[in-house]
Amino acid sequence: MAKAASTAMFKGLPSSRIWKQAARLNQIAGTPETAYRFGPKYTKIELLLIQKSVHAPAFGLRRFWRQNLPTLKFHNDNVDFVLTRIATKTKEDLAKCPTKIILHHADGSAQELDCSNKHSNKILQELVALAEATAVPAEEIPIVRHRGEDM
Repeated sequence: MAKAASTAMFKGLPSSRIWKQAARLNQIAGTPETAYRFGPKYTKIELLLIQKSVHAPAFGLRRFWRQNLPTLKFHNDNVDFVLTRIATKTKEDLAKCPTKIILHHADGSAQELDCSNKHSNKILQELVALAEATAVPAEEIPIVRHRGEDM
């Protein structure tokens, strides 16, 4: 049972532990389509996410948090990434709970991006457009290769 749970988390990765680690590092480093750098005017990016995973409007932001955020963190050492999990007790509170990303500027101002009912790719596109982020060139994205793999 434990093996099935761990393999579901790493679906599509090689079975060898070393190769799996290399593949996960490559996922974090991203691709030219997912790797972006934010300008120096942004100091913090905050995600507001509902603590329970049953709320349908938050699925896109949850997937963004799991798949895209590690890549953005990897390429943006100068930006703090904060996840704020919101706990709710009633269904009414759950419906009122925001699912959004807040971009904090160096001058103290902030911009908000509503992520309710949006796919993770759409959230990434809107965040990149809002922050005027620049794509990381493919030659600057590190790739971990294992022995025997074509260079």
